[in-house]
Amino acid sequence: MNYTCVVGETVYEIRPGTNQTVEVNGEPHRVDFQTIDAGALYSLLVDNRSWQVLVERDGDEYRVSIDGELYGVNVQDERSRKIQKALTRAAKETGEFVLRAPMPGLVRGVPLHIGQEVEKGQGLVILEAMKMENELRSPRVGVVRDIHVKPGDAVELGQALIVLH
Repeated sequence: MNYTCVVGETVYEIRPGTNQTVEVNGEPHRVDFQTIDAGALYSLLVDNRSWQVLVERDGDEYRVSIDGELYGVNVQDERSRKIQKALTRAAKETGEFVLRAPMPGLVRGVPLHIGQEVEKGQGLVILEAMKMENELRSPRVGVVRDIHVKPGDAVELGQALIVLH
């Protein structure tokens, strides 16, 4: 599976390969990434250069510290990126927006309440499909008008989940 990583304003397309190789924007690199303390500290070796890296994860967001520099990194797999792209295309900046299920699945979480203000990129629904959890994020700012699902609900492709205005 391929990944998209955004660090600041820079986008990297990551394609894991075989035998500890990774393509970054089409350029091959030899990589070894191992935990040091079974926690957040790692040893990173890229093309025979070595670093100690501290990594903290929060969903798709990572805080990565290398040589005293802190980086915010957003990582999405191909599938999540396509889902978010489709949601963003469907959203207008004003008026009503209906978040619809991009695939059949099982609702695992709805961390919202009616009347709640949401920011662009905020998680609206966690939908499990094909044994993977997908966080469906808001493509714009808005206020939650209706919630049509709850955790445990099975949903079909295109079913209305949340309505923002």
